[in-house]
Amino acid sequence: MHNKIRKAKESDSHIVPEIMLQAMGDIIFRFIQKEDPTEAVLFLNQLFRQKGNLYSYENTFVAIDDNERIVGSLTGYDADQFVELRQPILDKMNEQYNNNLIPEAETAGDEFYIDSIAVAPIARGKGIGTQLLQYAITHAKEHGFKQVGLLVDLKNPNAQKLYERIGFKLGKKTPFAGGEYYHMYISLD
Repeated sequence: MHNKIRKAKESDSHIVPEIMLQAMGDIIFRFIQKEDPTEAVLFLNQLFRQKGNLYSYENTFVAIDDNERIVGSLTGYDADQFVELRQPILDKMNEQYNNNLIPEAETAGDEFYIDSIAVAPIARGKGIGTQLLQYAITHAKEHGFKQVGLLVDLKNPNAQKLYERIGFKLGKKTPFAGGEYYHMYISLD
């Protein structure tokens, strides 16, 4: 099966935040200060529908299956814009949840940074994650990036293996939002 991949639209907010939460649950729960999936999806939904933030539809690609269902999403952006794109999220955390946490930077810049990638449970094991990653790598090349980077949780060796199979290399250990991750990257030169 080969899925169609396209830029997300604001109208995809009915499903993409739920898919995103699968990859970001622990982090979003820290942001909203409670382990409430419904509230976490609402938080992501608000941000997804807005322009100019890390989790915006503007920075997201979706995989569409043969039945026209969204079965996966990848959110990525120019890492040099990280601080600017993160600010609306910090503002929302503070305003809505009285949370003034400022997590460590996920990226040092100078790369196309993949913030999250997730596949709907109904579509796992069908190569959709690989397709989304390859699409993002092609997108980064076409836009002149020299590297694609992402974080992988130390407790997720299966994801690490997937990224290594595609060509990502293990970088340094990076603390983020209470967890430990590896920065992984692929050079595009």
